[in-house]
Amino acid sequence: MFRLVAIAAGLSTLLGGCVLLPPAHLGGISTKVAPEDYGQRLCGHLDLEDYSACLSQVLEYFETPRSDTIPAGHSTSGPIAVTLDDKVYIGHYDSSPLASSFRVSSGSNTCSGGYSAFAGSVDAVFDVYCNDGRSGWADLILAMDGRNGIGRLALDDGSKGGIVFGYTALGQAAPYPYRP
Repeated sequence: MFRLVAIAAGLSTLLGGCVLLPPAHLGGISTKVAPEDYGQRLCGHLDLEDYSACLSQVLEYFETPRSDTIPAGHSTSGPIAVTLDDKVYIGHYDSSPLASSFRVSSGSNTCSGGYSAFAGSVDAVFDVYCNDGRSGWADLILAMDGRNGIGRLALDDGSKGGIVFGYTALGQAAPYPYRP
């Protein structure tokens, strides 16, 4: 019996050491996401006087009853918004259990990210590449409903951004609904 416990403890330690996470990894599969969490990410790029109006819009959006239907063919894809460099990048994401990708743009700037277990990704952290030469990673986590969520983006120049995705969170990405 003692041997079995020792083997299990050793295996657990060995496997635990194999899981490397990027800095500030959100971790987990899903979490409770409050409307304020969406609002902080969607409005955080605004100055203080516009932030409160934007946050009020987000909270009002979530208080308004609406259908929970997803457009046909979009149960694993939808709108995504990234706040980066005081700009809002909007676009589309596609996902499956073993691979996901997104592409967002703001003016002529674009960033895209993805991961694929088939190509050797060991976790669901997205490799991100922007057309201005920057690269980095994005970490997304699902809300408890499994169709919407939040995340973070970090680029090699030190830039950081917030991510919101899904129809319940955004309705639609374009036109972007939260502008002063």
